Parts: sequence; structure tokens; C-alpha cells
Amino acid sequence: MLEYKIAGDWLPFSALSDGTKRLLFIIGELTASFVAYWHGKDFQLNDEGFNKIILLEEPELGIHPDQLQLLLQLIREVSREHQVIMTTHSPQTLDILNRDELDRISICEYVPGKGTQMRQLSAAKQAKARAYLRDEGFLSEFWRFSNLEDPD
Repeated sequence: MLEYKIAGDWLPFSALSDGTKRLLFIIGELTASFVAYWHGKDFQLNDEGFNKIILLEEPELGIHPDQLQLLLQLIREVSREHQVIMTTHSPQTLDILNRDELDRISICEYVPGKGTQMRQLSAAKQAKARAYLRDEGFLSEFWRFSNLEDPD
């Protein structure tokens, strides 16, 4: 049974908020540097030279904004060794990208008659975003207050 201690009292894991449980799960997925796989009758662990792909859907859900910033820093660090693919509706998550990483953004949208489509930011939109980042502020602000998401 998992427990945690607050103000001298031991509490069960089930007493944590859903957001805290979700945050602990995400941190666990990000920091586990091994993979377990089925080999015959038992599990084997591989922890040498293993690069993994981590899929995160809306990591911002249920997380305090201060904790989200710390989580984004962890995601950034983990992405140096592993492929992290993240979906989000939160512009704040875009602020972990540098000016030279705007080509990593994919926009997903539903197009009637075609279904769900994905596209990269055009070179022109990337240039506008770089100029905004250089002169004004954060990518999250530019995303909220511009037409960056609109097709060309």
C-alpha cells in the first residue's frame, strides 16, 4: 500500500487529488529509464541504451500552473534523451520551445469531408512567431493573440 506523509500524518495514496495522482504518473513515465518486456515465462528489464517514445496527452490537466512549469522543465530535460510527443490545448506548454524549434509544432484540426488533418506551421508563420519572440514576449501569447493556428 502506498502512503505519503503530511504534517506528521500518514495518508493513503487514494487520498491524493486526481491532479496529483496524474502528475505522479506522468513523472513516473518520464523518469523510468527502462522497459520491461515479456520473455518466455517472466519479465526482463532493459536499461542499457534504451531510447523510448513517450506520448503525453494534455499534461496540463489538473496541474497547478507553478507545477506545470516545473513539469515542462522536466519534459524538456527528458526530451534530450527520449522522443516526447505531447498533445495540448494549453498555449503555456509552447513556451518550452526555442525560436529554432517552431518546426516541431503540428496543428491538428478537423476538416469537413477530409477528417482529422495535421499540418506544420508554414515558413511564413514561423518567421512571424520568431519575430514576436524576439521583439515582444512568449510564444503562448503570440498563439493566443494572433492567427498562428489558422491555415495560410
